[in-house]
Amino acid sequence: MSSQSPATTQFASLTSLRAQTLQLFDLATSDAVLAREPMPGFRPILWHLAHIGVFQNYWVLQRAAGQPSINPPYDVHFDPIKTPREEARRLPTRLEVEEYLSQTLQRVESFLSAADLSDGAKSNGTITAKYALDLVLEHERQHQETIAFLFQALPLDLKKTGPAPVSGTRRLPAGEVLVPSSSVLIGGKPRSFAYDNELPAHSVEVPSFLIDRDLTTNSEYAEFIEAGGYAQRRWWSDEGWQWKESAALTRPLYWSGPPWKERGFFAEVDLRPDAAVSGISWYEADAYARFRQKRLPSEFEWEVAAAWNPAAKTKRTYPWGDEPFSPERANAEHLHWGSTPVGNFAGGDSAFGLHDAGGNLWEWTSSEFRGYPGFVAYPYPEYSHTWFDGDHRVSRGGSWFSAADLLRTSFRNFYRRPFRAAFIGVRLARDTR
Repeated sequence: MSSQSPATTQFASLTSLRAQTLQLFDLATSDAVLAREPMPGFRPILWHLAHIGVFQNYWVLQRAAGQPSINPPYDVHFDPIKTPREEARRLPTRLEVEEYLSQTLQRVESFLSAADLSDGAKSNGTITAKYALDLVLEHERQHQETIAFLFQALPLDLKKTGPAPVSGTRRLPAGEVLVPSSSVLIGGKPRSFAYDNELPAHSVEVPSFLIDRDLTTNSEYAEFIEAGGYAQRRWWSDEGWQWKESAALTRPLYWSGPPWKERGFFAEVDLRPDAAVSGISWYEADAYARFRQKRLPSEFEWEVAAAWNPAAKTKRTYPWGDEPFSPERANAEHLHWGSTPVGNFAGGDSAFGLHDAGGNLWEWTSSEFRGYPGFVAYPYPEYSHTWFDGDHRVSRGGSWFSAADLLRTSFRNFYRRPFRAAFIGVRLARDTR
């Protein structure tokens, strides 16, 4: 049993996570790479490093500790709401940003030495030290993944070398899982950190349905392309077809050919047939589902299939249970630096037998991102409420890069329908007949 104080344990988590973040930035071949726009519509990668520090400074030092800002101009320039993307190109050096991060951490350590960390509860808008720390840890984990998919978008010669994508074959042939009608408590568990959009937990009646045991593979998606999927109007929604035509798309984001090749994080390889397909938008996932005479699952269907244990009549924290992440349970924590052939983490199967419901790739759902009944924005509306705009769709499950905590079955990720750069794929469902 650890004899460390809560303050020491929390600060160790902060410093360990920050070391991982800085290692990501070391992937660039030069600091100039960090200052360039990685893809249209995105701020330079270095901007995100400073934003992580500003977020920590605001929530821990300013809100929880009541201290003045360390650097007021940073508070504005590295706030995505206050500073437009085009202004984000004006950047300090990486060294200056890291000095700011170091100063922030030093002040956080001093604050923690006297802070009450016994309870993460919140009331009347008060931000407790424990809640603020959980919030900044979760925020940095999520931004690490954003930084990673921005690095993925860079040409290979702008990154240092690393492992090639994992090859291999799927564990079991393609198949479906029957999920009977269920009444399930959807949402975050009490007395653990959850975002406002995971709350409040509420009971939902979910009719029976069938869902694919595995994520869609590269070879399965290639059949869609080879059958003229991108050329046939009948598979596409009106908005999806208009978007596809205007962007002149004919394949997933990181594919080239035919013969098909895929560009992984560090290297381009021949297309791996049994690996999960990624780099597809919600529109493409929706069209592919129509091609297969199926549909995307709703997020409630996904949560039932991934989390519900019908034998025990309980909901699991992760697809495999309530035990912490370990490498045999999921392709996560960037242990493999890319997607893997589907179904090869038997220790992570859900009670219904879903493979890769935690990790490998995020999974598009049919559900519009909106608040649950009784939703209350907390601690700020820009995390969730601002994006209840009718365009964002919920994705679930986590990716090969995701931090272990983000694999919880209540976690709701969300992207705009045209977005393709995330580590995201698709698992299909259909009604029972």
